Amino acid sequence: FCLPIARLCFPAMPPRIRHRKVVLPSAPAPCELAAIAKPRRPVVFQPPGFKDELCAFFRGTGMDIECRYLEQILKWDDTLMEVCHDYIQWLLPTDEASKFNSDAPILDPECQRIFRDDAVIQRNLRRGAQRFMTFLGLAANLDSQNNEPPRIVKAQNFQKRMLMCWKGPENHNWKRISRALRCFGLVGMEDVQQALLTCLEEIIVEYPGMVDDKTVGHWLDEACVKSKLVHSITPGYVAALLGSPNMMTSLCKQFFEKYDSNGDGQLDVHEVTLLASELDSSLGLPSDAMDEASVSASIAAFSTDGMLSGEDFPLWFAQALKDVLKKGDKVKVEPPAEDKPADQHLEHIRPGYVAALLQSPQLLETICKSYFQRYDKNGNGELDPRAHS
Repeated sequence: FCLPIARLCFPAMPPRIRHRKVVLPSAPAPCELAAIAKPRRPVVFQPPGFKDELCAFFRGTGMDIECRYLEQILKWDDTLMEVCHDYIQWLLPTDEASKFNSDAPILDPECQRIFRDDAVIQRNLRRGAQRFMTFLGLAANLDSQNNEPPRIVKAQNFQKRMLMCWKGPENHNWKRISRALRCFGLVGMEDVQQALLTCLEEIIVEYPGMVDDKTVGHWLDEACVKSKLVHSITPGYVAALLGSPNMMTSLCKQFFEKYDSNGDGQLDVHEVTLLASELDSSLGLPSDAMDEASVSASIAAFSTDGMLSGEDFPLWFAQALKDVLKKGDKVKVEPPAEDKPADQHLEHIRPGYVAALLQSPQLLETICKSYFQRYDKNGNGELDPRAHS
């Protein structure tokens, strides 16, 4: 009841309503006691969690600390989303206290359970994530009702959004992306978490140096919150890993935890062989390219007991990635068979693959020969620019 009086006394006061406790004098006046004792409308019982402001916000029945509904925020333009800093903690809540907004909600374990189970909240969470992806210049399909896996890629306006949302140094939207990755893992949106991570990896490879290594490493850590995601290994991503200590450290930790099946803090020959097979398969090499004998020999270069500890594994892993790239250089693209289209035998050119090609003369020569043979229709050893314009 004090707030209306304060508005009259201080008209210049900004229209912000905070959840403050009203401290009354030790001996309130009779008029104040009457105001306190004034009957209020009856409180309707609701199941546990429904009274929580954050749950109500995502159900569309409540407001954030600044009296804004979710629907209002979803209709903001990109400029307002950039300059306003106290909505993102509501749109993408996490279990960590915000260092910049003391009024930010906390997604505690009980809220996490509700968010995972409540269909209305899940739908609105995905709508909020969709709007945030659009703000970043990304095109996303996050509607879980179409039974298609989420997919996030660069939108047509990505170049226009780079200066505001992506380029450094210390772009505050990098922290927002970290928050998004963590939020998705906590609320049961691991599919969206993986889709965003895949998109981020492609951007990292396509625009080297745009995002600093410390931030990239933090993204990789947040992408594994409440999930067991391990990143796909592509040629371009290998090149990025070898040039980024933070990315390498994060990925080593994830692979080590994934393949340490017995949890003893070490990888034996069998576990390392399984890991090596996954690396080979990711780059299109035969999954049995490394047997246990060759794996034992590779382990011996870094450990004397035939086991890889947490300290030994990063050194072995970096060498394994280099060896995999060398093996990829030796793989020749076979001439197209007559019963299959030629383009089925050519590597699909992705940003990550381009990065690998530029660092591998042998791989570049192989792919160039394949494309030349594909478009040299008359077999005269020359490409006519007019025929392919």
